[in-house]
Amino acid sequence: MAPSKTIDQRISAPARPRLRLVRDTGSDTGRIAGPEPGDRDRDGTGEARFFLGCGIGKPHVEAAARAARANGTTIEKELIAEGLIEPGLYYRWLAGELGLEHLDRIDPDEVVRLPFLDVLLRREGPLRLSRRERQVTVIVPEARLLEEQKARLRAQPGLRRAMAAASPASIREAVWQAGAADRVRKTTFELDQDQRDTSARRVMTAAQGFILALVLSAALTGFVLWPFLAFTVLHVVLTLFFSGGTLLRLTALAASVLKPVRPPPAARAEGAPLPVYTVLVALRNEAAMAPALVSRIAALTWPKSLLDVKYVCEAEDEATISALLAQGLGPECEIVRTPGFGPRTKPKALQYALQGARGSLVAVYDAEDKPAPGQLLEAWAAFDRADAQLGCLQAPLAIANLSSNWISGLFALEYSGLFRVLVPFLARTGMPIPLGGTSNHFRRAALEAVGGWDPYNVTEDADLGMRLYAHGYRTGTLRSATVETAPVSQRVWIRQRTRWLKGWAQTWLVAMRRPLRTFRALGFGGFAVFQLMIAGMLVSALAHPLMFLFIGLTLAWLASGTEAAVPASQTALMWIDFANISGSYLAFVALGWRSFTAHERSRLRKRWLLLTPVYWLLMSLAGWRALGQLVTDTHLWEKTPHHPGA
Repeated sequence: MAPSKTIDQRISAPARPRLRLVRDTGSDTGRIAGPEPGDRDRDGTGEARFFLGCGIGKPHVEAAARAARANGTTIEKELIAEGLIEPGLYYRWLAGELGLEHLDRIDPDEVVRLPFLDVLLRREGPLRLSRRERQVTVIVPEARLLEEQKARLRAQPGLRRAMAAASPASIREAVWQAGAADRVRKTTFELDQDQRDTSARRVMTAAQGFILALVLSAALTGFVLWPFLAFTVLHVVLTLFFSGGTLLRLTALAASVLKPVRPPPAARAEGAPLPVYTVLVALRNEAAMAPALVSRIAALTWPKSLLDVKYVCEAEDEATISALLAQGLGPECEIVRTPGFGPRTKPKALQYALQGARGSLVAVYDAEDKPAPGQLLEAWAAFDRADAQLGCLQAPLAIANLSSNWISGLFALEYSGLFRVLVPFLARTGMPIPLGGTSNHFRRAALEAVGGWDPYNVTEDADLGMRLYAHGYRTGTLRSATVETAPVSQRVWIRQRTRWLKGWAQTWLVAMRRPLRTFRALGFGGFAVFQLMIAGMLVSALAHPLMFLFIGLTLAWLASGTEAAVPASQTALMWIDFANISGSYLAFVALGWRSFTAHERSRLRKRWLLLTPVYWLLMSLAGWRALGQLVTDTHLWEKTPHHPGA
């Protein structure tokens, strides 16, 4: 048994020499010099002896052997993962040793489309091809089984005609291509077909449309026949939403002051074996971000042999795909091409790529993200300590360019309050959490149990957070942050916020198709938080200018000098409006400022805080724009552009 090691020791990587190769003069196949893997070294491992004879230094082979024991892999996989072996040449040589045809590229039209073909995206296994003259089974040769496979082929030489060899990457690429059309249809419509009441494919049901028409008709009638009463009722309803949302945020602020709680640090001692971790990065028109992105993902602290990185691109986005290929991606990475079918949204791309996720844990990042290198380790440690009902972990998001201008500065303030104060408060109190869209870490089993991402919801994070809670899963938080950039252009900010608010409206409409069932699933507290966080944010954005209108009308009434006295109820509502507006601004600034680091406070220009009302009015503009898009272009995904130097 391998001696106990810390996590850091388990993931330490040696330097990367290349595999020594010798070219046979009478053959076109590269041949590896060294003994057969059937020989045994002094540790009793023929595989180690074999690779020592290939010219790989003893320290590197011993390190790979230790990593293989710790990670539950093989020396071969560890050497490939660490870049000590060139996979293409290596698998070509193994095919030559077995006397099998080697396939660099597999024709997807020849792939036999068995019902469970996509299993080969998650684990290695034989792939069946149908050629005109014969059926062929494609295998992945292994050094540790080479002698056994040779003996079998010597005993049954006819098998060579029915077999071929390829690398795991070549097989996966063929499977992705062969099943693309069926897979994209399945992932696009599966949630709508299996759990129709949770899909945002429809804007609203017929019943919801009828109720909405009834409410609007009643409101219009009320404003025509009893304008003062209707005005007062609307005023009270909006006041309740404003007050409830502000109270929730101030409660979270008070809790962070009175009882600050931080997630425990990642465990450092040897515990359960590390699992395979899938990292999904959905990209569209991100060629400029490719170098920085690949470098940042490569910096994540996790054994390469247990890492499954998928860069998910639109199939026609050749610029981004070419930029990624130019980075010399390691064997732990692959590019998943999403077919151009259905809505062009991030959740559709993620749901498509999830079909090939090999990890039991899944992380999601965006193109501009710079996650803390230890974030995967911290998430794994949290999952390992908890029971299976911890389905998701949200890492905090920090803004790098907060000093660029007032928009990015207030955006950073907003994010800080949300991810460092409000979300941790909701997690500690066991409430539902609308996720942040990036730096989410999931148990894949939990993700699949709730149906995964909804391809039609343009704010998939809020929707998924609520569905996880409704299915009994908890969401926790992490310490290690992900750094990203905020929009600096007013136009870009409004387009991004429009998409978020439109998605929150979709999420609310979906959940309220069956309000009693949603209430039972979320519980009283969860249902109240859902209304305040989702409906409350949308209503607050839409109604913010109306609060100023209410105050202005009341003040004009008071100053009119007419004999008619202003009812006490209206005066009280006016003061409540003052309290709501000032309270919302106070909560916005205080949450962010409380959670800012000293360095962040020094970078934020204090005079920008005076523009908080303008920031909220821009949010209102985005809210009304979102409402219009909800009717005219429900599933439009307005992408936020990213720039490497931002």
